[in-house]
Amino acid sequence: MKRSRAARLAVAGLVVPALFLTGCSGAPRPNSAESAVDIPRGLATTPAGQGEVDTVKWNIETGEPTSLDWIYAYDDSSNLALANMCEGLIRQNEDLSLSPALAEKIDHPDALTTVFTLRQGVTFWDGTPLTTDDVAFSLNRHLEVDAGSYWGVPFYDNVESITASSATDVTVRFSQPDSLFERMLGTAAGVIGSKAFVETQGEAYGTAQGGIMCTGPFAFDSWRSGTSIAMTKNEKYWDPELVPLVKQLTLSFVTDETTITNSLVSGDLDGTYATPLSATETLAKSTTGTLSLGISQDWMAIRPTEKIGPMQNLAVRQALSLLLDRDTIAKTVFRGTATASLTPIQPGAWGYETDAWQAAFDALPAPVFDVAAATKLIADNDLTGTSLTIAMPADSEAEAKTAEILGAAAKQAGLDLTFTTMPTTSFTELYFDEAARAGFDAFFVQEYGAGVGDPVVSMSEFTPLSAYNYGAYDDPVLTDSVRQALSTTDDAARAELLINGQKRLVEDLPLITIVTPEHRVYMNDRITGATASRAALYYPWAANIGTP
Repeated sequence: MKRSRAARLAVAGLVVPALFLTGCSGAPRPNSAESAVDIPRGLATTPAGQGEVDTVKWNIETGEPTSLDWIYAYDDSSNLALANMCEGLIRQNEDLSLSPALAEKIDHPDALTTVFTLRQGVTFWDGTPLTTDDVAFSLNRHLEVDAGSYWGVPFYDNVESITASSATDVTVRFSQPDSLFERMLGTAAGVIGSKAFVETQGEAYGTAQGGIMCTGPFAFDSWRSGTSIAMTKNEKYWDPELVPLVKQLTLSFVTDETTITNSLVSGDLDGTYATPLSATETLAKSTTGTLSLGISQDWMAIRPTEKIGPMQNLAVRQALSLLLDRDTIAKTVFRGTATASLTPIQPGAWGYETDAWQAAFDALPAPVFDVAAATKLIADNDLTGTSLTIAMPADSEAEAKTAEILGAAAKQAGLDLTFTTMPTTSFTELYFDEAARAGFDAFFVQEYGAGVGDPVVSMSEFTPLSAYNYGAYDDPVLTDSVRQALSTTDDAARAELLINGQKRLVEDLPLITIVTPEHRVYMNDRITGATASRAALYYPWAANIGTP
């Protein structure tokens, strides 16, 4: 077995710098003083809990879920809630590997057919048995045009049919080989629910009024709109390794960073993911809890839009890349919880052929901050005075501070950058509405490639194969590498294709990657066992929480 990137990183600690940013007059530099606080990093999980806990109060900092219906669970909040209650045929584990879940066996009779043999003896929370009809119904919902699944396109594009072929087997047939489908079954795209319950609840399914019915380690209890979701231990859960130690798990939806920080330190909250960046040093030094950094697929970047203008000029994109002081951004804006990078593909996305991905990563050029080189590039291409308008969310410290740093350097180099802040709801529209992007040359993004261990998801966004190719980018090398990888089931061959595409991604800059953040998790010291990695989006992250 090849040694994983997680194993290489798990022994490392993070020293948190003392964090103070200067004003707008120049590019801020990190304070040279450092605290002596070490944060565990590169983790897949935290030490498993040993004893039972009556209640755990966990916060979802991204706010209230939009839906608990799996076909609409496409945001962090919905997935973090759903992950403890619902599951699929395949499980994406904490280290991003895959293992059977509700399917006990998977066969491939030919390149266009996959047969899933159902695990026997599994029941829904109401005691009814899981059947192949439930499985076929659940997966086929993504193919129903009127249902409007958020996962159907592109992840079911190659599916021709899904049938309950026997009392034990479900057969999926494809129009062409699909290397990604099984991995996506470990996400909300593969969740299995009760056909009878969904049909009974109708449009109320997945809402506070209608509830949900699944097979996972926690059972849905209640949803108080605007306040919390409560779930209880499933005493009859089929997997003895994941029967919860927590009797009741309550998820709150606090989004105010000060309130979150104070509640964590005081113990009013037991834990959260995506801790406020502004609280990193406070939480790292806390005497009541522990801050850890997990494996992640996250990336922060500037993405060009379809707008015809300067961002279509490679020299402009190269200049912006040179003007990004990524090390300062990683150390001060992200408080040392991110890594400067030219590629959005970080180790957490290397779900296979990790040695090959590591070698390719090591061969990539290091990020360079060079205002003089950017100034010359701009002048040599008659770009001095070029204006760019870049959108960013109004309530995000990371984007605001990054804009300060970039704006100061760009002014020195002869570019005129205007950063437009937008309310979160309006900014979110940029991801889905071309008309909303029309007035902007680019916008800041924080993404994570669906949170799975395959680089093809993130890379596809810079090809015509994706609905999220905002810059209408079409490079034949990158597009061909992604297209072939999506139908190449051999891991080594797929990695070779995508590594070639990644090289082109870094050379031609269809996005300007800034940093790749790690996955932040904080727990009160009265508990341990939460998943540390981005796998928490789909893995039952609270199942191993208990007393130390």
